[in-house]
Amino acid sequence: MINFLLLTLIPFLTLFVSELIHRGSFVHPLLWMISFPVQFLVSYCLIFGLINTFFILPRRMYSVFGALFATLFSLLGIVSRQKLLLRGEPLLPWDFSLGKEALNISQTFEQFPLLPFLLILTAVILSATIYYIFLTIPREKYQLPQKVIISLLSFTLFFSLLNSYDLESTFSLRLINWNQKMNYEENGAMLGFILNSKYLAVERPCDYEKDAVQEVLGKLAPAYQTDAGFSPNIIIVMSEAFWDPTVLEGISFSTDPIPFFHSLRQEQTDGLMLAPVYGGGTANTEFEVLTGLSTQFLPPGMVPYVQALHQPLEALPTMLRKQGYESTAIHTYDNWFYRRNIVYQHMGFDRFISKEFFADPEYYGDYIRDTELSQKILEVLEQTDEPDFIFALSMQGHGPYSSEENPESPIKIGGNLKQETKAILENYTNTIADVDYSLRLLIEGLESIEEPSIVVFFGDHLPLLGNDFDVYRETGYFSNDSTYEDYLKKYTVPFVVWDNFSNTRDSIRLSSSFLCPYLLERAMKEGNPLTDFLSTLNKKGTNVIAVSHFLQNEEITEEELSQYRLLQYDLLIGNRYTYIFDPLHTPTANPFYVIGFGPAHIESVAISEQSTFEVCGRNFSPHHQIYVNDRPVTTDYVSDTLLKGILPLGYSKKQEAIEIQVKLTDSLKNIISESNTYSKQGQ
Repeated sequence: MINFLLLTLIPFLTLFVSELIHRGSFVHPLLWMISFPVQFLVSYCLIFGLINTFFILPRRMYSVFGALFATLFSLLGIVSRQKLLLRGEPLLPWDFSLGKEALNISQTFEQFPLLPFLLILTAVILSATIYYIFLTIPREKYQLPQKVIISLLSFTLFFSLLNSYDLESTFSLRLINWNQKMNYEENGAMLGFILNSKYLAVERPCDYEKDAVQEVLGKLAPAYQTDAGFSPNIIIVMSEAFWDPTVLEGISFSTDPIPFFHSLRQEQTDGLMLAPVYGGGTANTEFEVLTGLSTQFLPPGMVPYVQALHQPLEALPTMLRKQGYESTAIHTYDNWFYRRNIVYQHMGFDRFISKEFFADPEYYGDYIRDTELSQKILEVLEQTDEPDFIFALSMQGHGPYSSEENPESPIKIGGNLKQETKAILENYTNTIADVDYSLRLLIEGLESIEEPSIVVFFGDHLPLLGNDFDVYRETGYFSNDSTYEDYLKKYTVPFVVWDNFSNTRDSIRLSSSFLCPYLLERAMKEGNPLTDFLSTLNKKGTNVIAVSHFLQNEEITEEELSQYRLLQYDLLIGNRYTYIFDPLHTPTANPFYVIGFGPAHIESVAISEQSTFEVCGRNFSPHHQIYVNDRPVTTDYVSDTLLKGILPLGYSKKQEAIEIQVKLTDSLKNIISESNTYSKQGQ
C-alpha cells in the first residue's frame, strides 16, 4: 500500500507544486486540471514515467529521488514564473542556449535579490524532506522482479510519450506558438515546454528544391536605381526599448519627453515598424534589420544569433563593404552578449566596438549613457576616409524601471494610475528624455560634418512597463495580444529616417526585416537577391509580416510569403543554392575583423630606474593590461597610445630579458584583444 501511494502521489505532487509555482496561485492548477483534463493526464503520465523509472531503488532512496525531482521542477517553475513576469513569456527550450545572457541581465532586476533566499529556502526544505523520509517511511521487503517490471514500464511510458512522432495529433493537443503564455496556461509548463522542443529545428518548406529557388531568383530584378558614385554614410541606431509614451491616452506630461524625436517626425521621414519581440529579445529585431530575414518563419522564441547563425551570411555589412564601405558595430554592453562577437564577423563587419572599449564612460543608472554612443559614432566617422556603415546599439533605456517615485525627476506625469505604476512610467519617461537628447547630439554632430549621411533611429521593442503589462493595462493601451489591434500596439515601434542629401519625406509602415532594403534604396546602393525581392514587395506595399494567425490581416499574399520563406530557408538553413546561381554574393567571414578600434600594437618600451616602464603603441583601451613574461602587472592607462606599468618584484634591468604583451579580457575572462609580443633585452 505504501509503495502504491508513493508511486502515484510523488509524481502528482511534483506536477502540482511546479504548476502552482509557475501559475502563482493554488487555485489555478486545480482549474487547469478540470478545464484541460487531457493535458493534465499527459503531463502526469510523463512525470509518472520519469520519476518511477527510479522505482527499482529501495523505497527510501526512491523517495529521496522523488524529492529531488520535485525540487528541480519547482526551481524551473520559479525561473519560468520570474521570466513570465519580467518578459511576458515563460521559460522556453531556447533559453538554455542563453544562460549567461539571462544571468547577466537578471542581476539588474529588482526582483532578483530574493533569488539567494529562495535557493537557501529550497535547500532547507529539501534537507528537511529527506530527513523526514528516513525518519518516517519504513523500510520495505525488497522485491526485485516487481521493481524491475515497474521501472521498465515507467521508462517505456516516459520515452514513448517524449518521443511520440506527433504528440499533438495523438492527444488532440495544440501548440499555441504565437502566445507562449497561453500555451503554458493550456498545456501546463512541462508539456508546453516539451511541445516547443519539438520545433527546435526549422521546418523545411515543402517545395524546397534547387529548381524552386532558381525559379524565384529568375524573376528578380533590382527595384530601384543605384549609383556607384554616391556613397553616403549609413548609420543605424537601435535604441534599447525606445518608444513614444505620449500615445497613451489619459496621461499628461509636464513637458514633451522626446521633443527632438517629435520634431524629426515632422520634418523627416517617419514611420511605424512592426518588431518581432516585446519587452526583450533585442537580437531578433537586430537580426531582421541587418539581414532582411524574418523570425516569423522560425520557431517562436528562437534566437537566430544563438541557434542558426554559425556560418557567414550576406548581411548589410557584407553588401556595403563590397561597395567601398567600412562597417562598424558599436554596442555599450559586453561583446559576448547574444554571441555578437562571433556573429558580427560572419556578417562581414570590420570592427566591433563593445563596452570594453569605452574610455571612462558616463553611466545612466546601470548602463552606459547613450550620449557616449553618439560620441563614439561621430568619432568613428572622423577616423575613416571611406564611407561608413555604422550599426549602433544602446543600453540606457533597458529596464527595469523603478517602481519608486524619484522626486528629482524633471518630467512629471499625471493620470489615473496606481502609485507604483505611475512611478514606473515616470522613470521610463525621464530615461528616454535623456535618450532623446543623445539623438539630438548625434544629428547636430552629423550636420557639422560635410559628408552625405543617412540615419535611421528606432527602438528594438516596447519597454517592459510593469510585471503584467501594468502601464499598458491601466491606461487601456492594450491588455494582451489576443486581438489584432492589441497585437499591433504591443509590437509596433516608431522610427525616423534623417538625411542631409535629399528632400525625401515618407510616412511608411513596415516590418523590421524590410528596413534593410528600404535603407539600401535611400542610399542608392546595391543589395543582394533577398533584398531585391523585398524591395519589390516594398514597392507594392506588401511589407508587413505578422504572426501566422494574423497574416490574413495584412496584404502580403500566400505566394509572396512562400517565396520569402523559401529564400530564407535556403540562405539560413538549407543548401544555399542562391549562392550557386549568384556566386558573386557568396559570403565569407571577414578575415580582418577585430573587436575594438583595431589590433593593439606595441611599438616601443622604455624602462626607468624605478622599475616602472612605459609601453608606447596604438589602439590601447582603459581595460588593456600589460603582461610581463605572460604574467599580468599593475597597469595605468594614459591614452590610446601609452600605457604605464610596474615591473615584477626582483626584476633586474641589467640581467633579465623580458617579453611584454598587452591583453584585454572581458567579463567572462576571455581575451578579446592582444598585441604583438615585444622582447626587451637586459642591459
